[in-house]
Amino acid sequence: MKHFFEALASGGKHNDLPEEFDYFGKLIGSWKIDYVDNRDLSVMKGEWHFSWILGGMAVQDVIVLPGFEYGTTLRVYNPGTHAWDIAYCYTGKIMRFEARKQGDRIVLTNVEDERRKWVFAEIQDNYFHWQDVMADEDGRWQVYFDLYAERI
Repeated sequence: MKHFFEALASGGKHNDLPEEFDYFGKLIGSWKIDYVDNRDLSVMKGEWHFSWILGGMAVQDVIVLPGFEYGTTLRVYNPGTHAWDIAYCYTGKIMRFEARKQGDRIVLTNVEDERRKWVFAEIQDNYFHWQDVMADEDGRWQVYFDLYAERI
């Protein structure tokens, strides 16, 4: 197992990944999170851990929301499109996204349903804000979940 983790993990970003496309580098590390369901304003507490992997050309995370969800996301930089190809996996489900910058935000668009987006609305050194949004029948964007994170 030790060899697997050594082969997977990377000490940092690869030099071939251009700085302007290093969308997720500020997320590297561990975070405590509040996951807010905007339909009933319930809050789940958890952790989110990010690491460089695959020679520094990808970022993987593990999100832990006890009693609700335990998942992992693989984000791989695609030099052909200058976007990030993304797969989020948890028991029984894999969701695919493509990430691009839109102003100061990182917008992950669901490959199977462009009405569904995940948005890193703000990323600071010790804080970030993430949203799960979807267009309703009238085309208006609704924020279903907000996630607020503080670096551990």
